[in-house]
Amino acid sequence: MTTQAPSEIPESQVATVPDQETASLQAPDTEPVLDSFPLLDHRTRSRAISRRLAPFGHYLALADNGTEWLVPLASKVIHIGRGLTSDVRIEEQRVSRSHAILVRHGHGTRLLDNRSANGTFVNGRPIIATNIADGDVIRLGPVVMTYLQVS
Repeated sequence: MTTQAPSEIPESQVATVPDQETASLQAPDTEPVLDSFPLLDHRTRSRAISRRLAPFGHYLALADNGTEWLVPLASKVIHIGRGLTSDVRIEEQRVSRSHAILVRHGHGTRLLDNRSANGTFVNGRPIIATNIADGDVIRLGPVVMTYLQVS
């Protein structure tokens, strides 16, 4: 048995959608939180070390009243967000439960936005997925941190 589409639909049954412009993707109007270290949960804060004590490796750097703290990125895949299962947990309402994912592969590192509500930005630009390098500034919603490679 086959079905056929009607050859012509009466104009009275066709819904029209008014033309609307799509909003451009921009950084949120919220002020960035530069001293973001206090927003980390206790488990993530307890792993943080001072920059002068940091061995070779990959880190997220967060500030706290002029002091820079490094959170080590020990595994190849790091989930960053507000959720309880996140590897780097940020206690800020404008950060999604699973906001972003950091993936280390070969000699590079890739940052992926995980369908977050307030966006992921690298050096001020909105991203969906991008390679990041030493010194890149990452912003998850209003929370600012820096990707560092200590070598």
